[in-house]
Amino acid sequence: MADVDTILRRQARMESDRANFEALWGEVADVLLPRQADFIGSSGSYTQGARRTERIYDETAMLALDHGVSAFEGEVIPQGGQWQKLTTRHPDLLKSQAVRLWLEQKTDLLFSLRNSPFSGFGNQSHESIASLLAFGLQGMWPDVRRGPDGRSVGLTYQSRHIGQLYIRENVAGLVDTVHRKFRLSHRQAYQQWGDAAPEAVKKGLRDQRPDDEAEYLHVIEPNSDYDVTRIDAKGKRIASCYVGLQDKVIFAEGGYRAMPLIVSRFEKSPTETYGRGPGINILPAVKAAQVMMRDLIAATELELRPPLITHDDMQDVMIFFEPDGVTYGGLDDRGQPTVRKMLDSPTMEPVLLLQERTRQIIERAFYVDLYQVRQEQKTHISATEIMQRQAEKGVLLAPLLRQQDEWFTPMAERELDIMAEMGLLDDMPPELVEAGGVVEIVYENPLARARKADEAAGFFQMIQGISPLGQVDQSWLQALTRRYNPDKVIGGLAYIGNVPTSWENDEDEKQQIDAQRDASIKLDTLLNAGDRAGMIAKNFAQAGAAQAGQESAGVA
Repeated sequence: MADVDTILRRQARMESDRANFEALWGEVADVLLPRQADFIGSSGSYTQGARRTERIYDETAMLALDHGVSAFEGEVIPQGGQWQKLTTRHPDLLKSQAVRLWLEQKTDLLFSLRNSPFSGFGNQSHESIASLLAFGLQGMWPDVRRGPDGRSVGLTYQSRHIGQLYIRENVAGLVDTVHRKFRLSHRQAYQQWGDAAPEAVKKGLRDQRPDDEAEYLHVIEPNSDYDVTRIDAKGKRIASCYVGLQDKVIFAEGGYRAMPLIVSRFEKSPTETYGRGPGINILPAVKAAQVMMRDLIAATELELRPPLITHDDMQDVMIFFEPDGVTYGGLDDRGQPTVRKMLDSPTMEPVLLLQERTRQIIERAFYVDLYQVRQEQKTHISATEIMQRQAEKGVLLAPLLRQQDEWFTPMAERELDIMAEMGLLDDMPPELVEAGGVVEIVYENPLARARKADEAAGFFQMIQGISPLGQVDQSWLQALTRRYNPDKVIGGLAYIGNVPTSWENDEDEKQQIDAQRDASIKLDTLLNAGDRAGMIAKNFAQAGAAQAGQESAGVA
């Protein structure tokens, strides 16, 4: 771990590198996400309860952002479902029922910890997603949740405001160093660190000033003294320490086996460290929408309450500009009005058309148009078209896939590390332990299924092409069923269509259905055989009767 002077010099450089982004984030927050407008220069920055919507005249962007967050949650981390599954990189291990069962059980346990009402994952991930779409950056802190007695009882999640985060990349372009700059009251600082807190905290408590605040820096970086043989802080890949900026002192040094503060970017230029999101990309359109709405409000007021002009000798005439008001002297002796509008009514149609186009751009950036079930009314939609639309949705949502690499996979590594610390992975099967205990993450969310929907669309297109040929020659249909196993095809379509696994028959039920079908076939065979035997006997009887009749006729 570096000394305090080195850390402070690095922090100064990181603040300088981030300055332009912070100004840009402030502009975005003012018109798109005012509840997170805590950047220097933004409205209401760092002030609780401040008015943060006075610059907003058109709410389209804010509502579209909420829709984008819902789309992200529905396609990437759907609530109530398991959108990640644990597996292993060794295919041979998956042949073991014990390994498969253990992986399934730990997947269930992971999601039960996430979905606990005390974890906060739902609301904290919501804020992180909003930050990601608006600013192109988010930070999530998964940690141990402890009970009143201090024992580990689960997981907890906190979304970190990006105004506190400063990051650096490694040579591969991945975030490996994070500084978090934040403030705590002396009371809060002592609750977090106890006697390990800086002397300024203890002095503030002794002086009866528990609510006075001080600034701190949490430094998380690769451990330069990493020693795999150690079990203390030097045996952990990630080094951590806190710096009291008031005293310029390092305290609470430690480490982590997995990155504890997961920072992800929506999209990123190769020459920049921080990301950019849809909110930054459409900032000009959002600003234009505010200006147009403000002008439309002004034009409407001019139309309804226009400025008036009169003769200069009517200064003593009272003009009643209100319903049922009577203005004496408003007509001259020829019956012409002496009070008139100063300006003609403005034409607002061009502005309304431009406003509608601007709103469409904003809504498209946050995927609003992807969820209009049928934009063109049709009497029916074929299965092929449904799958093609699903595949198109997967292509348009492809930028969200970056979060699987930068957010959810590192988060799962941190969660599994906490579960191991809690002793929840101690029952790992021996064969998995011998293979190094390496567990990997696979994604089974609606976005992953949408990415495979083009396969189902291709299958249905092939069926449509073969069906007319099958009506001419049955060999085409026979070749189709010979090449494609119905069980495999149905399984693939069920996965893409998100058909619940609980609806599927288990092996015993399948064997029972096969047995019933075989018995039915045998019964039909016997009945058919009996019918044929009866027909043969009847034919023999009829033939015998006919022969006897012929013989009787010959005797006569």
